[in-house]
Amino acid sequence: MKGMVNQVAHDNSGASRTCIEGDALALCQPALSTPDYEQVLRNMFKSVPLGVYQTDRYGHPTATELLCFTAPHEPVTHRTGYLNPQDRKVLVASFQAAMEAGQQWHQQFQYRFADGAGSHIQTVVAPLVGNDSALSGYQVCTIDITSQHHSHLELALSDDRQRAALEAAELGIWDFNVTGNYCYFSPFCYQMLGYSGGQAQVRLQDWSNIIHPQYLDNARRVLENCISGTIEKFEVEFRLKTNEGKWRWFRCTGKAAERDASGRANRLAGTLLDINQAKLMEHLLQMEHGLLNLITSTSPVGIMFIESDGNITFVNPKAERILGLTKQQMAHREPAVIDTIFSVEEDTATGAELSLGKILEQGRCLLQSCFVFTRPDGASAVLSISTAPFLDPASTVSGTVVTLEDVTEQKTREQVLADNDRLLRETQRIAQLGSYVLDIAQDHWACSSKLEEILGIGAGYPKTMQGHFDIVHEEFRDQFIDSYRAAIGTNRPFEHEYKIRRHNDGVERWVTECCELTWDAACKQARMIGTIKDITERKAAEEAIRNLNDELDRRVIERTSQLVAAKKEIESFSYSVSHDLRAPLRHINSYSSILVEEYGETLPEDARYYLERICTASNRMGKQIDDLLALTRVGRAIMKRSTFNISQLAADVVDMLSDESDNPPEFVVQPGISAYGDSALVRLVLQNLLGNSVKYSSRAPDPRIEFGQTLVSGRHAFFVRDNGVGFDMAYVEKLFQPFQRLHGSEFEGTGIGLATVRRIIERHGGSIWAEGKENEGATFYFTLSHPRKSEVTAC
Repeated sequence: MKGMVNQVAHDNSGASRTCIEGDALALCQPALSTPDYEQVLRNMFKSVPLGVYQTDRYGHPTATELLCFTAPHEPVTHRTGYLNPQDRKVLVASFQAAMEAGQQWHQQFQYRFADGAGSHIQTVVAPLVGNDSALSGYQVCTIDITSQHHSHLELALSDDRQRAALEAAELGIWDFNVTGNYCYFSPFCYQMLGYSGGQAQVRLQDWSNIIHPQYLDNARRVLENCISGTIEKFEVEFRLKTNEGKWRWFRCTGKAAERDASGRANRLAGTLLDINQAKLMEHLLQMEHGLLNLITSTSPVGIMFIESDGNITFVNPKAERILGLTKQQMAHREPAVIDTIFSVEEDTATGAELSLGKILEQGRCLLQSCFVFTRPDGASAVLSISTAPFLDPASTVSGTVVTLEDVTEQKTREQVLADNDRLLRETQRIAQLGSYVLDIAQDHWACSSKLEEILGIGAGYPKTMQGHFDIVHEEFRDQFIDSYRAAIGTNRPFEHEYKIRRHNDGVERWVTECCELTWDAACKQARMIGTIKDITERKAAEEAIRNLNDELDRRVIERTSQLVAAKKEIESFSYSVSHDLRAPLRHINSYSSILVEEYGETLPEDARYYLERICTASNRMGKQIDDLLALTRVGRAIMKRSTFNISQLAADVVDMLSDESDNPPEFVVQPGISAYGDSALVRLVLQNLLGNSVKYSSRAPDPRIEFGQTLVSGRHAFFVRDNGVGFDMAYVEKLFQPFQRLHGSEFEGTGIGLATVRRIIERHGGSIWAEGKENEGATFYFTLSHPRKSEVTAC
């Protein structure tokens, strides 16, 4: 396309105008005699592009009609330009069609200047008809609409951007004309509700009908508040029914777009967003959060979240109970809680205690590691701790999750089980006792290491029932197998002593086996649980004991014959003492008495004194013989045990002693005391003890003698107490020896009485002892045996 600058035509006003060279619309064919529409347009474009003017029928401007829009005093400019070839063809065709139809032609097109600038021109051309109804010319109006075009482009771009943004955000637009009670909803609003193109539009009142009844009143109230001016904008969430009849969650936002003078809104505008998926996610998150809270609050283990700086931001109730501290107490505790929880393992480098805080600083992960913590109440707890790093959305470690369990009781039980296991092994080792469990269905038995040692078997030995039988010695095997199988078949305990032949060295050993048949909880599988004890040494000891018993039996027989002979000798001696010794003593005593009585006046004083001494000595010797006979009779007497009132017995003895004494002491007898034994022998005990008390307290100013019962070293004992001369405790052992006396001739006696008392008490299975102090009295204690249950029942 060629463009040439025409000469600028000057009208009467001298204004300048830019014309378009005719070649800008040049066609190949020559000009026609009739108006050539292409030539007409060419001539018009020679005229001013901005202005109103008329042309003749060939497009030549009429100078007198030329009106240009060049501003006054603006210098005249000469500008050339051209049209886009594609636009030119379209313009010519549309102009020709309009003119031939006798219609106005109006068109917008882009005009490009030679200097690169461009304008958008809007042209309106109307045909002019003369009196003869023939075309006489054209009325032309050209307007520069470049700025309007640019505004339209920018508006279209803005609309496109807004549409794209809304589509990306999946937002629906609504615009409510309050005054006209009409609401516009964008297509996406209907699309979100499941309406497709061609379906009936949902009216405003229909939107109220599809709001869930639960949220309808609130939505109406919010809308009215915004219209009235109570609120400027709002945001509500509610559920809407879709075209499929399902309920979906939506978020509606809006604000007043226009208000009248009173402040009431004339127009509201806003958005509608489908938040159903977000609500579902929110619901799931709430469920997960609730579930997490439930899990952490009911978790059997303690859970803590510790930030990288050591700050504890989460503690569940179990962790608070385990540590004995609340979260608030942990936050203000100095030093920090994690610095007071120490591992049972020491730092390999320094040998110092390693705290949980130090381990977390090192970034180590723990799995059921053992720690020790001292609670505020002073109680020590053993904790099992596991840790795991917590990653934030950026995959950065923001803290550590710590789980802890109080395993104090478990560790105590483990220690007890370990101690019991060790004790069991040691007990089996010391007792030479092994144990086994035989699974009858599987025909396999497991045993302790001690049993393997007893039987002389190793890990490769077949631990089956037959393997058990093979260990039994040939002499006992058949009987053992029959008894063992019978115990299994009849479900009864099995106990048997037999010999074995050790598998590894063939040594014969004696063992005893005890076992029972047991069942599992379902009573389906049977097991034999038993023990085997090495009794070889016991068997050897039993053999030695049998030999010793035989020897003892022989010796007992010999000793028995000797005792029989000795008893006969004692009886013969007693007879001799009671007959052969008494007769000479009676003769000595009688003849001495005759001499004193018949010849006393004639005898010298010394002779009479010696005769009296002979009488006294013979009487004392007779008394000693009587006491010795009584002592021997005590040892031979047959005891008749029974329960009797020893207080009454003591009272009888006291009455007898009071009658025999010219100045009886004060007697105190504790009433209601019972004893078990031979009452006749016990009377002899009381006669000796109370008689001695009377004798040795006779020189006291106010003699007092007591009999009663007291508690000595947790055992009931009878006592006789006096305030007499007493004795030196250094010689207490001589009290109960025959013929041993702690006092001289100032007190009569033979020294046999306490020996007799001791013999009686020992025959009763009791004991006797004394306590005293010189010139402060003495106390004699004695005990008797208790009756056996059979004897008590018989009584």
